Amino acid sequence: MQLTLEVAPVLRSIGDLFAVMFAGFLYKSYLRKFRWYSFTARTLFDIVYWVLTPLTFIKSFSATGVTSVLLFPFIALTANLIVAGSIVWRMDFGDGQTKRIVLIHSVNQNNLFIGYPVLYSAFGNATMSLYFGLVAFVYTILVPDIIGNGKPSMRTFLVNPVILGFAFGNVIHYAVPSAAWHVPYLLFWTSNALVYLSIFVMGMQLSFSARVLKGKLRHALYVIGLMRFVLNPLIYVPFIFIFRLPRLFAYESLLLGIMP
Repeated sequence: MQLTLEVAPVLRSIGDLFAVMFAGFLYKSYLRKFRWYSFTARTLFDIVYWVLTPLTFIKSFSATGVTSVLLFPFIALTANLIVAGSIVWRMDFGDGQTKRIVLIHSVNQNNLFIGYPVLYSAFGNATMSLYFGLVAFVYTILVPDIIGNGKPSMRTFLVNPVILGFAFGNVIHYAVPSAAWHVPYLLFWTSNALVYLSIFVMGMQLSFSARVLKGKLRHALYVIGLMRFVLNPLIYVPFIFIFRLPRLFAYESLLLGIMP
């Protein structure tokens, strides 16, 4: 059966998520004056990062294990990093710090905490969010460590919730296959919990400033927008055909390519 992309349900789902995000923004705006706000904000973030994220990875990979599709986001993100990095590095932003910020935001889309809610709400599936998120987390851990320290920190790598969830999920899938199929049923609640709580927490972190629309920051914002909404999807398209992704995964990948 062919899958067709119905735009209206996707837009409605995204609209619902924006409402939840706006609720998180209002929560911060009106309640941060209270002393207990910082505690609740940190607690909600920790639940999303240290509890729901690894449990969601365990739920997914305990059922499927590692598939060949995982190679696609690795190749696509690597190509995107090389192409976008080459373009940004040749541009003038006035100072090195702004250039580095533009490069980071041009190639580092939010695959998990925005991408997962959007894909799951739109399609009832967010496999590519987990795959892209896994590869992106490896890059964001290993690359800064290599640049800063000359070598990767294995301790930082191994205690990451994404890596832990991926590892435990695969251990369950391959070591105890008889029990693996029960795990998704036990963790059925994690997907919806991650969808709405992560978006609410993202709303709590929103801030608005007209400063980004002025001077060199406006130039930087334009470049980031061009990279995110034009270059990223264009780089993903040929790899989608090369890897012959199922249409669902192709739609998910293209949506992830424009995640803020």
